[in-house]
Amino acid sequence: MSQSDSSWMLPIEVMLGSLYHGQVQACSISTVTDELRVPNVAAFKPKEVSIGPLHRGTTRHLQRMEETKWRYMREFLDRKGPHEQQNRRSEQRLRECGTDILKLEKLIIASYGGNIESEPQELSKIMIVDGCFLLELLIRLKDFINGNGDTNNNNTTITNTNSNNNNNTNNYSNDPILKNEEKMVAVLNDITKLENQIPFIVLKKLYRKVFPDGSNIDDDHRVANIVREAFGYNGVDNSGGVHILHLMHLSTVEQNQQEGKLAKQELLRCATRLVAAGIAIEGGSTRNRHRLVDWFNFEISFDGEVLRIPQLYVKETTEVRWRNLIAWEQSKIWIRCKYTSYALFFKGLVCCKHDVELLKEKGVIVNEAGKSNEELLNLFRTISNGAEYMDSSYEVICESLNAHRVRNVRIMALQQLPIVTWHRCRGVCETIVYYWWNWYKILIRDHIPTVWKFIGVLAAVALLVLTFIQAYYAVHPNK
Repeated sequence: MSQSDSSWMLPIEVMLGSLYHGQVQACSISTVTDELRVPNVAAFKPKEVSIGPLHRGTTRHLQRMEETKWRYMREFLDRKGPHEQQNRRSEQRLRECGTDILKLEKLIIASYGGNIESEPQELSKIMIVDGCFLLELLIRLKDFINGNGDTNNNNTTITNTNSNNNNNTNNYSNDPILKNEEKMVAVLNDITKLENQIPFIVLKKLYRKVFPDGSNIDDDHRVANIVREAFGYNGVDNSGGVHILHLMHLSTVEQNQQEGKLAKQELLRCATRLVAAGIAIEGGSTRNRHRLVDWFNFEISFDGEVLRIPQLYVKETTEVRWRNLIAWEQSKIWIRCKYTSYALFFKGLVCCKHDVELLKEKGVIVNEAGKSNEELLNLFRTISNGAEYMDSSYEVICESLNAHRVRNVRIMALQQLPIVTWHRCRGVCETIVYYWWNWYKILIRDHIPTVWKFIGVLAAVALLVLTFIQAYYAVHPNK
């Protein structure tokens, strides 16, 4: 068989060669399924900056960020390592990065499921530019999150221990990302989206070229800890992640082996019904975090009388982070689906805006993003849509809550029945209004986008009414 005849085997060989590689996992960066994507398409598509080849240059906003990425790349390559007596030229570092990244071509392609059609040199260029940009951003962001910067102050001064400047202070007041909180939040959202990742080994290789280290690359956890610090997680002597989103999952979920099961809503009583059944709901405290950092506390407990749910801080980044972590869990069969189970628990807890109001009063939901109750309701209703697998994190708790009964007849008559009846009425009214409003928006968007189409619809309705009247009098001519 000639070389050209066997070229079709190359992607298969690439995928097989990456299955047991310690730093890379095949198909670890994939497109999100339609079932998960539909409730909020924007949660999975980059808005400000593209990372990797999947969304590169697809919108004008992403194209405009390319110059910033190149500037960040230059700043990163110009940095001086802590033990360097003489700074190497950035051009020399760039050539060294190009040589190393080009050698990773097959592993990079395998990370994207073998579906990348870019030329090796073009793919390596994307990895170098986006990788250097990410590292420079994370170094700056780490300092920012650690309290050296103020998101409300445009004259931010951030200490940077890895800078090659004579003074160890950088003024980021003109930084195109850090100077604006809205821009920063959008970029933070983008770099944690599943489709917007690059293999973690690329970041490690690039970092080691600028900051050399004598240890083996498998034991070099510096980049992993920079990511953890930037996103508010504790640093540990462990890397493990195949990209940034995976590292965030590893930093928050214990990876013990646990058999998954089909996703379903286990909690059959919403918050109002639980309270009506005599169960107290308390919002437990959650670790204080920077307002740009999301932290999910899964330690929900029930002692037979009190349901304790740690506070869920809903920020501008929360929904995007949550949805993409669920998408990551659903993309791998060996990952513990903790975020999915957490989402399904809240879906059972919230069935209408009345439940949202109750959980806010109890301190369970902290609405830092200023979302309306309707927006929060839509979040909890749809956050787990399209999920197929979950774990058994809350199975026992849900069974206990579902089985809880009020034994006192007087309490049942005076407390439970009135609360449940009023809750049902509100729920029915909200559902009717919700669907009517959605139908109205679909009507306006698809059928009456202009005045002339509106006139046409009115004429059609009038004609339909007249037709019914004519048919009626044709059947009953004496009336």
